[in-house]
Amino acid sequence: MKLTPLNIVIACFLTWCVSEWGNDDLVLSWWKLALFSLALLISDILLRITIKDVKKLWAAQIGFVLVASILILIIRVVFS
Repeated sequence: MKLTPLNIVIACFLTWCVSEWGNDDLVLSWWKLALFSLALLISDILLRITIKDVKKLWAAQIGFVLVASILILIIRVVFS
């Protein structure tokens, strides 16, 4: 499996969740963690299938991560 931005995001997210597992402030249950990881994995596979050029794949996945991050921040600010 090739290294892509979504693989890096999955690895960083899982590492962060494992390091924060005993913390009471972390409100992620195991099924939310699995669902989020599965969604990122499926997104990675779909982007790999549709985009064959490695440079375009990296650009598309970085764009996907940035747009998703910005949307998550907007949703947190609006509903907090």
